[in-house]
Amino acid sequence: MKILLIDDHALFRAGVRLLLGTITPDVQVFEASTVGESLVLAQAHPDLQLCLLDLELKQERGLPALSQIKAAAPGVAVVIVSGSEDRATVRACLEAGAMSYIPKSVPSEVFLQALLRVLAGEVFLPPVIGDGDPVSPPAAPAMTPRQREVLTALSRGLPTKLIARELSLSEYTVKEHIAELFRILGVHSRTEAVIKASRLYLRRHD
Repeated sequence: MKILLIDDHALFRAGVRLLLGTITPDVQVFEASTVGESLVLAQAHPDLQLCLLDLELKQERGLPALSQIKAAAPGVAVVIVSGSEDRATVRACLEAGAMSYIPKSVPSEVFLQALLRVLAGEVFLPPVIGDGDPVSPPAAPAMTPRQREVLTALSRGLPTKLIARELSLSEYTVKEHIAELFRILGVHSRTEAVIKASRLYLRRHD
């Protein structure tokens, strides 16, 4: 697995790199302190699978950094790791294509569990957005393997065209699957679907 870690604090990057190395020994971690550096790395490593992005980089704060990463590497699952955890910011990141959101303020054991979940393909969101009870999550509704694949792709923030390409489907078929997922989950948008997925602990590789 190749992971891109974007944070302007070298000490934090070193800690996360060591933590990732203990839970998945075969991981390759590429570090960047600016969006510019990260875009160069994304071009050099098109097979990147995961990006951990600090939303409050010096001189590059906010959603534009996330948008640039998604534009350069639309197939990469982006996980926001930020000091902010207000509901509006979390939802804005999800709407911009982020897969998960891990607040830096969480205890170390929660941070570890969050990393384990995103590495397993699960969505992690802070309690402020309604992440659900990790001890007794709601029962997942019945859905076909293909619907689960589409939901996983939605959780990764992939656009319809890229989902169709990745799953070898037509865009029309993907849109039909998305509409059916909305009905099954009782939601009306992609962001709501991602939030519901976090509550249901729907795994990428079930």
